[in-house]
Amino acid sequence: MLANPSSGRLHYTKPFHFQLQHPNPNPKRPKCFLSPKAAPKPSKFCTLSLLVPRKSRKGFGIRALTDPGVKVDVTQPYSVKIPVGDRHILIETGHIGRQASASVTVTDGETIVYTSVCLADAPSEPSDFFPLSVHYQERFSAAGRTSGGFFKREGRAKDHEVLICRLIDRPLRPTMLNGFYHETQILSWVLSYDGLHSPDSLAVTAAGIAVALSEVPNTKTIAGVRIGLVGDKFIVNPTTKEMEDSELDLLLAGTDSAILMIEGYCDFLPEEKLLQAIEVGQDAVRAFAMRWRLWLRVWEAQNV
Repeated sequence: MLANPSSGRLHYTKPFHFQLQHPNPNPKRPKCFLSPKAAPKPSKFCTLSLLVPRKSRKGFGIRALTDPGVKVDVTQPYSVKIPVGDRHILIETGHIGRQASASVTVTDGETIVYTSVCLADAPSEPSDFFPLSVHYQERFSAAGRTSGGFFKREGRAKDHEVLICRLIDRPLRPTMLNGFYHETQILSWVLSYDGLHSPDSLAVTAAGIAVALSEVPNTKTIAGVRIGLVGDKFIVNPTTKEMEDSELDLLLAGTDSAILMIEGYCDFLPEEKLLQAIEVGQDAVRAFAMRWRLWLRVWEAQNV
């Protein structure tokens, strides 16, 4: 199963058999290290795409953008800092999971969330729902700890991890096009946690960016933010220390033109305060989406 560089899809192809120029002088050495006698004929699918230099691979189309000419090669390392609230988050791609349809790492402080997207080559049977599965996991190693019980491995997903999976699933599902039945899997892991910056809103943003960079035909790029209220001031993506004095814990996800998911609780706040919090969150999501599109256009102009 190899990646087709022209489309980014995964294809099952017949294995290619090498013809050696000379007998193997060292029978213990694997045959894959020996050069073939002749290059294979060009076929519909590039069966040796993993052996081709990355500079010759074609870019993946960004389905979540309105500009059809924007191309980003997700196999090459790129990074960009985008302001969210009173600080910046770092978005990187091309470092980890280059065989996936798309993979990104989002960093806030010292909290790092890695998200990858893979999809099936053949569509499944048509149904009344989109075959999307989301897996979110917070490992002990993210906080520099190990399991001290009898079982040293990571166990099944905890309740709050399942809830975060739902937070990722709910805003993404409405952006998928009707008639797309390819099974899609989103894996989100917390690689590092500093104890100050919560990874749940980062996981929503990372999933939206990864899906936008992948071959999944979604319509918009989503982002997620957390809104807190300390005194009379709304804070975008507050730290855990700021949340101790906050009267509001609101997690909002959406696009530059719509709100797709709201979840949270408050301490008997009036409706006017809640509406203001939603407006602050929507402004933050809109600003993030505009900066993300601007970076993609700038990158495309520099690499024409």
